[in-house]
Amino acid sequence: MTLKEVEKVEVTCLVDNNVDVLLPSTGVARRPSIAKNWYDKPLVAEHGFCAALTLHKDGMKRRLLLDSGLDPMAASHNVDALGLDLSSCECLISSHGHVDHAGGLLNLRNKLDQKQKIPLVLHEYAFRNRLVKFQDGRTIDLPAPDKSLLAKARYEIVEKNSHILWIDDRVLVSGEIPRTNDFEKGFPNHYSELDGELEADPLIKDDQAAIVNVKDKGLGVITGCGHAGIINTLRYAKELTGENRIYAVLGGMHLSGGLFKPIISRTIEELQKLKPSFVVPCHCSGFKATSEIARKMPDAFIQNSVGTNYIF
Repeated sequence: MTLKEVEKVEVTCLVDNNVDVLLPSTGVARRPSIAKNWYDKPLVAEHGFCAALTLHKDGMKRRLLLDSGLDPMAASHNVDALGLDLSSCECLISSHGHVDHAGGLLNLRNKLDQKQKIPLVLHEYAFRNRLVKFQDGRTIDLPAPDKSLLAKARYEIVEKNSHILWIDDRVLVSGEIPRTNDFEKGFPNHYSELDGELEADPLIKDDQAAIVNVKDKGLGVITGCGHAGIINTLRYAKELTGENRIYAVLGGMHLSGGLFKPIISRTIEELQKLKPSFVVPCHCSGFKATSEIARKMPDAFIQNSVGTNYIF
């Protein structure tokens, strides 16, 4: 598959679990400026994820979104707080159907061009209701987005289970990601509702990533939760594109919590072998995994915060 190059890609974090207005900017990470009255409309963090991608090629800018956060208003609020114009956004990619990635779809649509339909690219399983069962008997619901409401909001629903190219073949949506290693085995206490019955759904097959090819650098891979496993995801990105270099990895790696603690070391070992220039753990990556990445990959690691604009 030929993924055309971009000269650079900007990734603006609109929703994540953390916000730190005092983080310094770097050559890659531009932190939002703190105005005197910054408290009037502060950036908000939550357990969710959303990012805006801006592709640069031949003097042109092309914009798209990945995910929409949890709270219906969080992404929209942060767009306003940052003064970001999303009217030129050409599509929205849903990494998977969990509500912490799809909760803001309807309100975020109001920030996009109202005169035309906006493609919403997702896997058919994204419309399944899910839940997580804990060992102590608790459950948490993960309700699916409402397809009819999304259609009424003038999203063009594009259900695609395999990989697909967008934005003139400059963004690759991975589709289902093969599980090829022996340690990234999914989310064992995760269930889906199918025909009114619950069934075990550890693989969360709708999990997908957005991939770009940065000229002379390699692949930029942006994940939502990375339920397929960040190593499975990166290897599949290489397989699909034929590009062996991993330039930047940004997004959720789902290594938070006791279930995933045993695979943190192995994940980071394999990540080191891939030699990414930049690693930005977000959302569900977890404190322990993020701390270990910072310790073992100090030259690549960047701490994320809502509002940060990365230029890769």
